[in-house]
Parts: sequence; C-alpha cells; structure tokens
Amino acid sequence: MIPEIGVALDARIGAWADAEGIPLALPNCPFEKPAGAFLEAHDMPATPQTLDLGLTCRVWPGVYQVNVVVPVGAGRSAGRALAQRIADLFPEGQSIAGDGFTCYVSAQPAIYSGVLNPRKTRYSIPVSIPYRADVSS
Repeated sequence: MIPEIGVALDARIGAWADAEGIPLALPNCPFEKPAGAFLEAHDMPATPQTLDLGLTCRVWPGVYQVNVVVPVGAGRSAGRALAQRIADLFPEGQSIAGDGFTCYVSAQPAIYSGVLNPRKTRYSIPVSIPYRADVSS
C-alpha cells in the first residue's frame, strides 16, 4: 500500500483554509487566482525506506509545502503572519490520520524568505512541513 499522504495533508489545510475564508490552490484542480492573498499546496514525497528484513515496515517521508501568495507591494508582514498561522497548524509531532495510516509532522515547519514570481506580480512565502508515515503490513 502506498499511503495517500498528500490527500490527508490537503484535507487538513483545506478545512482550515475554508474556515478562514482563504482560497487554496491544490494540484491539478481548477483555481481562479484571486486579486488578494491565497495559498498553494504541494506534496513532495521522498524515497520510501524499508526498515526491516521481513519487508513489512516502511517509512514514507516527504515535505508538504504551502506557499502563501500575496500581491506584489503588499509588504511582508501580513504574508509572514499567515505563514506562521499555517506553521502553527502543523506543529512538530502532530499526527494526521489518513486512509489506513497515520502521518506525523517529523520536524518543526520552516518559513522561508519570500520570492517574486517571474512576472513580478505575486510574492510567495514558502512554508515547508516535513512529514513521515510509518506503515507496517
């Protein structure tokens, strides 16, 4: 079984974004970019590892990244405050239930410096959330 970790993490950030009224862009889903701030979520799985000789225990690590996207000229403060709220939603050690597995935030989320998009119309602040799921069969 390959755990659908991205689906579980998308559900967590999606429920929060809906409650907060913040638009969220998910991979391969239709999305109209609003004029104001919005979020982009990306799952970046790493190579899984087998931990035992019986080939029954696997670790599925990765990084879940949420970009806080704000219009150019809006300053950094509001975007970084939103990034901190997202990091707070995924504290180190947080467990997130998936379909037949549990995923854990394996380290404190990191908020990185923002970057301009190539057209210089948006400023993105990445929040990287390391995770792992330990699955035994």
